[in-house]
Amino acid sequence: MTAALIIVRFAHFVSVMALFGGSVFLAALAPAPLRGALGPRLRAARVAAALVAAASAVLWLMLEGGEMGGGWRDALDPAVISTVLYDTAFGHIWQGRLILALAIVIAASWRPAAPPIVTAVLAGLLLASLGLVGHAAMREGLSGAIERANQALHLLAGGFWLGALAPLSVSLGFLDDGALRGEAATALRRFSGLGHGAVALVLATGVVNTFIILGKPPLDFSSPYQASLALKIACVATMILVALYNRYRLVPRLAAAPEAALRALIRNTFVELALGGAVLGLVSAFATFEPT
Repeated sequence: MTAALIIVRFAHFVSVMALFGGSVFLAALAPAPLRGALGPRLRAARVAAALVAAASAVLWLMLEGGEMGGGWRDALDPAVISTVLYDTAFGHIWQGRLILALAIVIAASWRPAAPPIVTAVLAGLLLASLGLVGHAAMREGLSGAIERANQALHLLAGGFWLGALAPLSVSLGFLDDGALRGEAATALRRFSGLGHGAVALVLATGVVNTFIILGKPPLDFSSPYQASLALKIACVATMILVALYNRYRLVPRLAAAPEAALRALIRNTFVELALGGAVLGLVSAFATFEPT
């Protein structure tokens, strides 16, 4: 059951972050002509991500019921699920998350499509609300409130960074398009600027999270939690190096050697996506470990 919970958590993180970061990219970073070109291309992906987010939220609730109860039978027992949903702190939060997930499915599927800002707000709330459960919910009082707020900021910053990479990779293809080259370049510059802030926030909130939960750097590799956290930090550090290389080496070369620089940018964007997937896989796993 633990393996199933890890897979479901991973699917939920990926889908919600894709919806949040992708919608922010469309709403705030892509100029209107580029947004108009990207919207139809990304519509199917947005609908699929919304459906996965909603389905994984339901499955996560069911698996939590099994974890709190006696296994797979309880995960499928409506009475157990009802008890978890209405009689536990986790369930009270999950009620709101299920409503948000349904609203996202409606917004993503509606015709004509809802404005990206609507999906961005809904997905942002759904993503931030994950900071109210798990290890971040272990403490009460002011310290617990600070920990949950910090975790929510961590998720939102990481969600913007990772989720915006997919529409960014599509936008890079328009740098070869005479009609949309300027708009694609504008979106790239805007992403680079906001990306700096997102990376800084990911680092700052990550350090705070680590010291709130562990009280020390994750250097005890005999602990599954600390080993997974250390590997996550290594992946994030590699992502930052790739992003810095893109921003300060490849972007300036677009004018002098556009074809080679563009190919390298697209390749490195997919490298960042792969590393981001590894990070989310590790997060999905170590959240099930004892934080020791």
